[in-house]
Amino acid sequence: MKTEKPLSTHLPTQSHTSAREEEALAEAVIGEAKLTTNGFYVRIFADAPSRPPVLSPPMVMVVEDDDVTARLIEHILLKADYRVVRAANRAEIIVGFRAEPDLVLLDVMLPDLNGFDVLNQIRSNEKTKNLPVLMLSSLGSLGDIMKGFTLGANGYLTKPAESAALLAAIEEVLIQ
Repeated sequence: MKTEKPLSTHLPTQSHTSAREEEALAEAVIGEAKLTTNGFYVRIFADAPSRPPVLSPPMVMVVEDDDVTARLIEHILLKADYRVVRAANRAEIIVGFRAEPDLVLLDVMLPDLNGFDVLNQIRSNEKTKNLPVLMLSSLGSLGDIMKGFTLGANGYLTKPAESAALLAAIEEVLIQ
């Protein structure tokens, strides 16, 4: 004869989110609205570590695997007097960091790696942990934005980014 287990009378405990996840969610909600109205969202950390002053003109590393998009972004940045180094894959990113960029524009979907993983590596490396990173992606859901902020992105832009929004986001992050 089979004996049935009694039904549990208590509710399962709710999983608690960390303060960092709650902060990232709040930022993502704000960011999602700003992305819709401004085309970009940048968050400035109150306790951001100080960085050495940016040389003039600043160097931006554009991590983008679509050649047409990368050339368009490069054109916009060069016209605005930025120096540019481009990377489309893991090997080119490694080479790009040798140029010591002042800021990284980072796509999420790359051919041989994920931009969120790259961001995580940037934040984990002592030499690059304070480097400003703006995510530039066609992924613009609340979850994607939250993931970027949880991993330490300074801002999020969705593609196609308008040149004015792109330049405004870069300037806002570089002057912080």
